[in-house]
Amino acid sequence: MPPTRLLSVFCATALAAFACAISTDGPQQALPAGPEQRDPGIEAALAEVFEGAPVPGAVGGIAWAEGGTQVGAWGLRKAGSDAPMTPGDPVHVGSDTKAMTAVLAARQVDAGFLRWDSTLEEVLPSLAPRVHEGYRRATLIQFLHHTSGAPANAVDWRGFAPLPLRERRLQIAAASLQESPAAAPGTGFLYSNLGYMVAGAMIEAVRDLTWEELMVMDVFDPLGIKGAGFGAPGSPGEVDAPWGHTIHRAEPRPVQVDNDPALGPAGTVHLPVAGWARFALVFTEAAAKEEDAAPPFLSPASRQRLLEVGLEGYACGWLVTERSWAEGTALTHSGSNTTWFATVWIAPRTGRAYLVAANAAGPGVPAMVDRAIGALIALDQ
Repeated sequence: MPPTRLLSVFCATALAAFACAISTDGPQQALPAGPEQRDPGIEAALAEVFEGAPVPGAVGGIAWAEGGTQVGAWGLRKAGSDAPMTPGDPVHVGSDTKAMTAVLAARQVDAGFLRWDSTLEEVLPSLAPRVHEGYRRATLIQFLHHTSGAPANAVDWRGFAPLPLRERRLQIAAASLQESPAAAPGTGFLYSNLGYMVAGAMIEAVRDLTWEELMVMDVFDPLGIKGAGFGAPGSPGEVDAPWGHTIHRAEPRPVQVDNDPALGPAGTVHLPVAGWARFALVFTEAAAKEEDAAPPFLSPASRQRLLEVGLEGYACGWLVTERSWAEGTALTHSGSNTTWFATVWIAPRTGRAYLVAANAAGPGVPAMVDRAIGALIALDQ
C-alpha cells in the first residue's frame, strides 16, 4: 500500500469510528503564546494555504532537536466567533495518538511490565475465553503494527457506556472479536482502531490504571508536555479553546464532539502543537544520542522496536518512508476525528519535525494540510 493510500486510511477509519461524545474535560491549560513561540513565517504560510477555504483555523509548527520550536496560528477558534486561534491552543490530533500509545507500551516494556511478544491471553486472561481463539495468541507488537487481524473498528464504540472505562474497553473487545481474524496474526495488515484499544487495555491491565492516567504519568509528564487532555478541547459551549468543524456545502459547522472515550488509545488526545513537537522529537537521532538519563525515557532497544517496519511500511504508530528533504528516512502519520485534521512529519536524521492541525475535516482538508506541511518544510530549507 503506497504512503498516500495508507494515509487516507486514517481518515476512513476515523469516520467509521466517530461517535458524538461531548468532552467533559473542562478548560485546558495552554502553553504561553508569547513572542518566543510565534513565527510570522509560519503564520503567513498557513494563511496562504487556508485563506478562503472552509477551514476556520490552523496551527503549525517547526521543531528542531538541537533546540527550539517555532509555532504559528491562523484564523479563528470557531467559525462565526471573533476568537483568534493562538499558537498555544490545544489541537486534536486524532490517530496521531497511536504513536503515543506505542511509546507508552514501550515504557512498560522497559520497566518490565510487558514484553513485545506478550499475548492477549497472557495479559488479559479474563478476556481471552470470550474472543475468537485466533486472537488469543496475538501479541502486543502485532496490535501496534496493525497485524493482529482485528477489524478496523468496534461493533459499537458506545456500547456498555454505564461501565467504568477500563471495563468498557474489555467488554467492547469481547463483543468485537467474536469472528475469526481477517488474517492470522502477523500475516496481514489491517489498520485497526480496535487493535490499538486492545493494546491500551493490555497496558491498563499490567499497571491497574487507565490508559489516560498512564499517558499523563508515563509520557506527557516526563516529556514536560503541558495542556494535554482527551476528547474535544475546551469547555462545552465556551470558546476557551478551538472547536472542531464539519464541512457542509462548503461551509464549516462548529461542533464540540469527539470519538467515544473507549477509543482513547487509538485517537482522542489533544495538546498544544509545541507539546506535540516535544513528543515528535523523541524519534530523532539527535534526541536518542543526547539522552543520558538513568534510566532513559526510552531504551535503545525500544527505540529500535518502535521504528521497526512491519507490513505495508508501518511501524508502531508511524508510516515509514523516504524523502530527500529528510536526507533519508521520514516518519509520518495523520489523524482525524472527523472535525479536526492533523499531520506530522519527522526527519530523524536531520532532527526536524513539521506539524499542522486544522480545526475542520472534510473534502479537501487533508490535501490542504499536506500543502501546509510542504510550506513549512520549504521555510526550513
